[in-house]
Amino acid sequence: MITAKPHLRSGAIRWATLVFLIVFTGLLIAVTSYVLVPGFEAIKDPALTPEEKRSLQAWYRLLMFVLLFILFAGVVLTFRFGRFFFPRATAPRTQTQYVDAWAESARRMQVPARDEGDATDEDDAN
Repeated sequence: MITAKPHLRSGAIRWATLVFLIVFTGLLIAVTSYVLVPGFEAIKDPALTPEEKRSLQAWYRLLMFVLLFILFAGVVLTFRFGRFFFPRATAPRTQTQYVDAWAESARRMQVPARDEGDATDEDDAN
């Protein structure tokens, strides 16, 4: 006997989002502690020329842009927003045939055979 399996994908998006956000948080902490904090401290160094400071600021802005892009793209892919804008092709819908219930019941009704002792319609008319 074949039994239907329960729908197991109800929480799949939530788990994928949670895993993505945890991994992204770890990546963000690593990049911040090893790259951004030393870079911001280096920008404050008075020995740097204004050209070097602008160059460092540009690199760190680019790094922040890449991290934010990864976050945005990961959330969009995790939540699958494309299904709202590019839905899958579906089969054409079938038109429901509505049947007149009274006509159907009259067609199916079986009239019992008359007995000779029963009253007829002619007797009722008189």
